[in-house]
Amino acid sequence: MKLKALFKFAYIFCSIGFYLALIISFFSFAYHIAYLWFPESNFAKSVGPFEPMYSYLIIYFEEIPAIYLDKNVIMLSFIATITLFLYILVVLRILHKLFKNIYRQSLFIEQNVKLLYMLGAIDLVLGSVFIYFDGLIFEKVLTALEITNATVEFTNIDYIETIISGVIFIMIGAALKVAVRAIEENKYTI
Repeated sequence: MKLKALFKFAYIFCSIGFYLALIISFFSFAYHIAYLWFPESNFAKSVGPFEPMYSYLIIYFEEIPAIYLDKNVIMLSFIATITLFLYILVVLRILHKLFKNIYRQSLFIEQNVKLLYMLGAIDLVLGSVFIYFDGLIFEKVLTALEITNATVEFTNIDYIETIISGVIFIMIGAALKVAVRAIEENKYTI
C-alpha cells in the first residue's frame, strides 16, 4: 500500500513539475528572443547582459566576452534551450502518465509499454540533441578564456549517455511487452 502512495505522489509531482517547467520555458524563450531580435528592448536591458546556459561548469568573466554578443552563440543557446525544455516537458508528461497508470491500474498494461518506448525515443533524440548543442556552446565559451601555461581540450561526446539510456528504456519497454503478453495469456488460460 505504501508503494501505491509513492506512485500517486510521483504522478502529482510530475504534473506540478510540468507546469513549473512550462512557466520557466516561456521566460527562457522570451529571454532568447529578446536578445536575438530585440536586443535594444526594455526587456533585454532589464535582465542584464546575455549569458548562455551550459551545464558543465560555471565561468564568471570579469567583462562580458565578445562571444556572448555573437548571434550564432545566442542562436545555439536558443536551440539548446528549446530542446532542453521540450525534453523536460515531454519526459515529465510521459512519466506523469506512466506513474498514473501504475497507481490506478498496474505496471503490466499495454499503454505503459508504449510510454517506455516513447521515453526511450525522446531520450535518444531530444536528450542527445540538447547535450550536443550544449557542448557546442561550451566549446565556443572555452575559446573566450585566456589561459596561460595550460591547454584545455573538450570532447563533445557526452550525448552518448542519452543514447545509452534511450536504448535501455526501449529494452525495458520490450521486456515489459513480453511480460504484459504473458499476463494476458495467463488471464485467458485460467
